Amino acid sequence: MSSTQSYNRFSDENYKNWLKTTESLYILRKRIQDFIEKETETYHNSLRNKPHLHSQTCTKECKLANKPVCQSCEHWKKEIIANHNGKGNIMHWENCQPRLWPTDKWEVAKAHMPGGHKQHHNFDQFDIAAILNLMSSCKHFKNIPGKSVVEVITVRNKMMHSPDFKVSNEDMKKHHKTVLQLAETLQPHIPEMKDLEKKITQFHNTLDKNFNQAPCEVDGQLEDLQTMKERQIVLDREQQAIKDRIEDFFSRFEGNQDENVKDMKSLMDFLDQNKDLLENLGPEIQKLKEMKEKLDKHEEQIDELKGRMDELEKVTHDPVIPGNLLRYKNHLYEYCQANKWPHNKFPEFTEDQESQGYRGKVTVNGQSFIGRKVFNDKKAAHQEVAYIALEQLKLQEESTDVPPSSVIQPDASSSSSSGITFFGKVTVDLNREVESDTCSSKEEATEAAYKVLWESFRISAPVEGQSYKSVTMEYFNTNGFPKPGEDFDDNTTICKLRLVGPFTFYDKDGSTKKKQAEHQAAKVALQHLSGILNYAPISDTEKNCKGFLKERLETLGLKNPVYDTDNKAEASEDPIVISSDLITPTVSISKEEVKSPSESEIISSFPSCRESVRVPVPVQPDPPDSSSPASQRKTPMSECPGITFFFGKVTVDLNQEVESDRCSSKEEATEAAYKVLSERFHISAPAEAGQTYRTGIMEYFNIHDLQKPAEEFLEDDNTTVCKLKLIGPFTFYDKDGSTKKKQAEQQAAKVALQHLSGILNYAPISDTEKNFIGFLKERLEMLGLKNPIYETVENKAKASEEPVTSASINQEAVKEDLDLKPESISTSGQETILVPVPSVSSSSASQRIDCPEIDELVIVYNLKPPHVKVQNMRNDQIVKCTVTVNLEKFTCANKQGYDTKKEATRKVYLLFGCAVGILDPSTDEKTCSALVKQHFSQRSLIHPQEDVEGSVKPFYCSLKNITYDVKYYGEGSSEGEAKLRALQNALRGLSPLFDYASVPGADSPEEVQNQLSSMLNGAGQKEPVIDLKSVEQASIQLSFCNYTMKCTCQSSKKAARNHLSERILGLLGEKTDNSASVRNCLDVWFTKQNLPKPVFEDTEEALGAKATFSVQLTCCCPGWEDSWETAKSKLLQELKLRFRFLNDKNN
Repeated sequence: MSSTQSYNRFSDENYKNWLKTTESLYILRKRIQDFIEKETETYHNSLRNKPHLHSQTCTKECKLANKPVCQSCEHWKKEIIANHNGKGNIMHWENCQPRLWPTDKWEVAKAHMPGGHKQHHNFDQFDIAAILNLMSSCKHFKNIPGKSVVEVITVRNKMMHSPDFKVSNEDMKKHHKTVLQLAETLQPHIPEMKDLEKKITQFHNTLDKNFNQAPCEVDGQLEDLQTMKERQIVLDREQQAIKDRIEDFFSRFEGNQDENVKDMKSLMDFLDQNKDLLENLGPEIQKLKEMKEKLDKHEEQIDELKGRMDELEKVTHDPVIPGNLLRYKNHLYEYCQANKWPHNKFPEFTEDQESQGYRGKVTVNGQSFIGRKVFNDKKAAHQEVAYIALEQLKLQEESTDVPPSSVIQPDASSSSSSGITFFGKVTVDLNREVESDTCSSKEEATEAAYKVLWESFRISAPVEGQSYKSVTMEYFNTNGFPKPGEDFDDNTTICKLRLVGPFTFYDKDGSTKKKQAEHQAAKVALQHLSGILNYAPISDTEKNCKGFLKERLETLGLKNPVYDTDNKAEASEDPIVISSDLITPTVSISKEEVKSPSESEIISSFPSCRESVRVPVPVQPDPPDSSSPASQRKTPMSECPGITFFFGKVTVDLNQEVESDRCSSKEEATEAAYKVLSERFHISAPAEAGQTYRTGIMEYFNIHDLQKPAEEFLEDDNTTVCKLKLIGPFTFYDKDGSTKKKQAEQQAAKVALQHLSGILNYAPISDTEKNFIGFLKERLEMLGLKNPIYETVENKAKASEEPVTSASINQEAVKEDLDLKPESISTSGQETILVPVPSVSSSSASQRIDCPEIDELVIVYNLKPPHVKVQNMRNDQIVKCTVTVNLEKFTCANKQGYDTKKEATRKVYLLFGCAVGILDPSTDEKTCSALVKQHFSQRSLIHPQEDVEGSVKPFYCSLKNITYDVKYYGEGSSEGEAKLRALQNALRGLSPLFDYASVPGADSPEEVQNQLSSMLNGAGQKEPVIDLKSVEQASIQLSFCNYTMKCTCQSSKKAARNHLSERILGLLGEKTDNSASVRNCLDVWFTKQNLPKPVFEDTEEALGAKATFSVQLTCCCPGWEDSWETAKSKLLQELKLRFRFLNDKNN
């Protein structure tokens, strides 16, 4: 093989451009190493020094951050999320080992990097993309403009994703300029950036000088030594660049195999043409070949399976039955629930096996039904017989004049039927800009910029008389997009158009599958945004539009898209009959009683009439126990008309059971089982004479509208066991409401968790938990249950609206202010009509806590009705528990033998250090003994005495005469919850020290304390000392309605509006980002809250401006305090800091 043949690739200028661009990124990475090392250390130390993280170590050896972790690691995780420039759900927790967060700065830094860095532990192992993503995503680097960093990330991605290793001259110059712009930005922080351009140019010259032609001999002699050295340097850098390209391919392979198969082919073709690279990259080439072999084998297996499937389909086909086969069992259960039949009359499915398959059978409400056809699958047979039973039961119902229940809910033909069509929508949070070339006037620059935007969105060409701006604005208005912000560079007359905020795209075709509807919405977004997100127009054959959209947004450093679906179903044709029974939250309105809006009333009793409509009212009865989570209500409705509130509900499909111990009679077993269920739901024991656990449970289930448990008895000889089964949907409601749909769902999940903690086997949920939706989903998945289903009801507040309770709906007529349009009521009896709930005062609303100091502050700042109202002041409390274990003359023995005395000694120090929190399980064994002794010396404690047993291996080591106090912590909404968590942490931490590999925890603090005390007493140690402390936090809600702020102290109207925007954000407690437009930040904030944006106007004063806005402001003291007075004082300080933004002169 000749050298000329090997280096033919260097004759391609575009290949050399790829190599030059890749090397410039490598040089940049090398120059920022010291800066990144230092700043990462500073960031890590800033977290470690926080009071709630200081001296905190992992208690469970948590290895995966995307799984449930211990309390200490959870604190670290929340702090890392707080320092991330995005939502926690886009962080790559799979990179991290939480147990190493307190000791390893890179384990923390990796949370801010892309995926694929789990095995990397120092700077040399991270590529430029990882380092730049750290700088872009971590708030510690907020002084570095994120835009410049993201643009260099884009350059890197283009290099690593290039299929042919080629870059044009024009693109290389752009990339070179992008890298130098970032270097210029970093120069104040990194002086080494000053000569970066010189170093890059030096490499370019070396490459061009030595590879303009193939290596040759001069006068029979080889080239001089210097030339050979320079050539080898270039070849080494080339080899490293190719390695990085291959490694990047490996990391991306699992994401999109269809695209990456093409990438693999281009990689292999390139390497086959360059034999010297093929030889020098032996390990990487071998890995590529192995991957290709596996892929080929996988495709062969798929082809074989397809062939077998085709053969099977030729043999037999299941019969086809109408509608969506997979829904009829659900419809049958819903039908039984709607008719309020007892659970022993619910469907019981069986099947008969015949020669050609299965024939389904079902017994429901005492009637038996048999399938007409034979199926290959049992489930299909059950669905067919469910369809038959449902049809027969409906026919029986229609043949009688008396309905089976006073309230008939929608049956299988309603919205749950196969007529549902889903319509998807996707919201993309953009932060992009386009700009014109340098023009002679602002008007010319504006039109040129809009032409660039017009080309990016591929809008139809303007007709005669239209400008590019008018066409583009018409397009934006038609599609409901936020208008672009215009910005001018006066020195060069360049117009920049900024696209900032949420852009929503709708799937108008619809689909019977929710995932397909989301896919279609993503496709619409891609068709609109191809020019803005810099990619070729999407193909109609693209199969993974959601994945493609997500990848493009991540490449540009933008947030992940948010998907939502609406569904429409065919209305039921069956008449719906209603009585005035208010057991379910329903109000009835007859045809004769529907008048004009001013005359509409809701009457408690109705004359008999044939035409009635069912009007659902979104309320639930109040429980008599005010301590119940569901009974604690706030006043969510704003005093400001026009603000939209959402009320969430969550449905959990349970399949759990509890059972009694063996009892002598059915009655005794039943009561014992209901006692267990009562404890699981945290219901108080019967207080009144004659009341039983069963009556208490039934009353509780009725209040909260939960399904009654099914009773089952197991009798054996003279004993009986009662089982209570909780099967089917349990729905929980958020009664507080929120201006954010997601927050309403979070509150509904919290209510569900408060009810179900005992049923789903977890400690009571803390009010400080931030992700109730995630916690509920995780618990259900662990128990093999279905994911919960969330819904929200939108309610637009009016001036008179207040929260509605069950007390609002009684046997009396209510006020005549029900806003009910006559045309909204159907007289055919064929539709269900939703009617707004009238404004009725609630007797259960909690009183506001009085605070004269805050009242005085509000008066001083002239915040008074109707524009500002103090709505609610709250005092939140939690309990913190400390469990102290005093070890005196304790012996820590490691009963496992080792080959050497040194190893045995190190292992016992590691065991002891991890148990009491001195060491982390990942600590180097060689340093364990020194670290433990150092810890004891710093606290003036006597060192443990080492005692090694055995003259030959195995050797055993013990630590004797240990005197040490170890503390464990827990917190919760009650003393019992805090005590339980602290005791569980102590039991989990100390059990290995007492030769228990793992100890199962109990459900009550008394039981866990008994476990811990028994373990300590068995080793001759004292009882644990438990300290409980209640801490408090004060918060207040202020309602600003059409409130106006003015600014007259700036040099221009634009500066005045920006200053106003900063002040409003300051009042809201939001920090501003120097790299983003303040006005855009303000608009984005209000958009995310589903609130109208502030309205800016000019004032009569010269260069003045004013802004009018409506918002509900919540302010709380920064942390938890020991007393209410301290919490109130801290809240007062926080309010003063916020209110200073109200004054134009103080900012």
